[in-house]
Amino acid sequence: MLDLNKQEALRRRVMALQPGYRPALAVYSAWLADYVHADAALLDLGCGPGGLVKAHEGTARHVIGIDRYADHFDEPAEISALIAGDSENLPFADATFDLVTCSWVLEHLAAPHACFSEIARVLRPGGRLLFITPNKNNYVVWLRRLLPDRLGRRATKAIYARAEDFINPTYYRANSQHDLDRLGAAAGLARERFEFVSDPTYLAFNEALFRASLLIERVIDRPFPAARVHLVGVYRKG
Repeated sequence: MLDLNKQEALRRRVMALQPGYRPALAVYSAWLADYVHADAALLDLGCGPGGLVKAHEGTARHVIGIDRYADHFDEPAEISALIAGDSENLPFADATFDLVTCSWVLEHLAAPHACFSEIARVLRPGGRLLFITPNKNNYVVWLRRLLPDRLGRRATKAIYARAEDFINPTYYRANSQHDLDRLGAAAGLARERFEFVSDPTYLAFNEALFRASLLIERVIDRPFPAARVHLVGVYRKG
């Protein structure tokens, strides 16, 4: 089993082996800190218990999380304002937020046009969408996409020790730079920052596979940087 603790330990090894490498979540967290300020109103979309934004509750003016499963989490919320709701029908007035964050959510959108339209609606002019999501053009994601969704969810539970009940279906309809540029443009959001981030830990079930994954990443990274497994981006409302 390759749970999150084991993956994080492997990522630390990658950082030691490759000076300057930053995992995608480190990139996302650093960019998040860039945009949070005392006057900011932040919405974390599909936030789970809210752990990725809890550190900013004392900095931003408002931090609100919304998740369709908010009424059913076993663990307590990590932020004070967490509500149940759907990304395609956000229960907020127009131009409410300066920043909408979205971590590991875009791959689950069945109707990404509707979600992007809602994000743009609730953002103020100049507001930003910050996201982290898998890249559908990566070989690991290809392997996942080959599996029927029900089987893929069971495999994710068995391999990565994630609760199946809260593994949403995956569609990968907003999971390439091209997809995101198109969706953003249709909603009035323009790309401001974008990074493709590699991560050789997803198939590293043992030491031999970890070393093999490192080699594969090195072989494909230079000629195909746009095939790295994670996408981190910022899109700005005009």
